[in-house]
Amino acid sequence: SSGINAEWPLRPGTYHISGFEYEPIFGLQSTVSMVDDMQSVSVLFTLPRDAPSTMYLLEISAPTGMVFTKALVEGQMQLTDGGFSTITRYDIKQGGQRLQLYIDPETRIKEIALDIPLHSKFAVANRMPAQISLVDYYNPSLRQTIFYEVDDSEYVIME
Repeated sequence: SSGINAEWPLRPGTYHISGFEYEPIFGLQSTVSMVDDMQSVSVLFTLPRDAPSTMYLLEISAPTGMVFTKALVEGQMQLTDGGFSTITRYDIKQGGQRLQLYIDPETRIKEIALDIPLHSKFAVANRMPAQISLVDYYNPSLRQTIFYEVDDSEYVIME
């Protein structure tokens, strides 16, 4: 029995390390809701507490028929409290199809929540899920990707 006990301390450490690789490292989550008569995607994530100062890039794709606009993102950037206070710059790519948000490496906020309004350009039947990725800018292997969906069945598109 003493031989089994001597090996036991090695097993949990080995198991923990291999299991860690599959964990959602940023706890990335999203929901979509109506805010002021507009669809808005809410993104929540947690930055590692022990991480050295590094830049994180949050990249969000818009669902088909929807775009991110400079005016709507600028409106959020004006907010001095909440998640957008952690954003140092943003880029809107592919005609509003992709939004890149750069998170301040010096931020003390670790649990970040962002509400990002979506501008609806045209109605789409059977809209596909869109992607959200959070990546360590200088170590891209540290990445988490999730998908979100906009459910059109609840909303009436005014023609």
